[in-house]
Amino acid sequence: MLSSRKARIAHAFDGANDYDAHATIQREVAARLATRIASLDVDVAAPALEIGCGTGFLTRALLKQWPDLPLIASDIAPAMLERTRELTGHNHSGLSYEVLDGEQINAPGRYGLIASSLAFQWFEDAAAAIDRMIGSLRPGGWLVFSTLIPGTFREWIKAQQEAGLPTLTRDFRDIPALTGSILRDCEVSANSYSLTEHHADGLSFLRGLKAIGAASRWNDAPSPAGALREAIRIFEQAGASVTYEIAEIVIRRAK
Repeated sequence: MLSSRKARIAHAFDGANDYDAHATIQREVAARLATRIASLDVDVAAPALEIGCGTGFLTRALLKQWPDLPLIASDIAPAMLERTRELTGHNHSGLSYEVLDGEQINAPGRYGLIASSLAFQWFEDAAAAIDRMIGSLRPGGWLVFSTLIPGTFREWIKAQQEAGLPTLTRDFRDIPALTGSILRDCEVSANSYSLTEHHADGLSFLRGLKAIGAASRWNDAPSPAGALREAIRIFEQAGASVTYEIAEIVIRRAK
C-alpha cells in the first residue's frame, strides 16, 4: 500500500495529461541516459526493468537500441503507464507493463538491467532502494539511473526564501548520499551535468511543473498568497529561468 505522500505523487502524475508538451528537460535527460546505457555490455537476453517510465521517453530509446529486449516498463501512476503503452505501440514482443512502486522492488538476482530516468528524487529512502535494486540484479547486471541533485531549482528556491515563503521544493540528495552506503561488491561511476530551462514568467514555470505532475508537495507547509506572489516577482526579476542539476549513476554488480 502506498504512503499518503506517494499516493499524492501518483495522483499528480496520473493527472499530467500535457506531460509530453512540457517535459523538455525530461526528454533530454532520458536521451542522454539511453546513450550511456547503449555503451554498456548489457545482457539483452536477461529481463530488464525500467522504473518510473513516465510517458516512455527512455522506454522507446531502449527498445530502439534493442527491439527484442525483455523489458518491464513500470510506473507508480497507472495513467502514465497507459500513456507509455499508447505511445510505444505493440510491436515489441518482449515489452510488458506493470504498476509498481519501484522503491520497494525486491527480486533477488532477476534482472540484467534496471534503468530509471528522473524518478529516484521522489523516493523516500533512495539509498535503501538502491541496495534492494542491486540485490535484484544478476551477477554482472547494471543499475543505471539519472536523478536530480542539490542545486536544482536554485533560482526558485532563492526567490521563495527571499519572499519568506516556506521552501516547498524537494531536498535533493547528492551523489555521496546516494552511493556512499553501497555495501555490496559493485563498480560505481557517476557524473553530473546542468540543464537550464527558460520560462516566459513565474506562472509559466509553476504551470509547467503542474503539467508534468511535479507540483506535488513534499510537505504540508502553508503558502500565503502574498508571499507566493512576491516569490514569483523575484523569480521573474532574476530572469524566470531554472537550473536542473542531474546526476547520472552507473552501478555494476560484481560477476
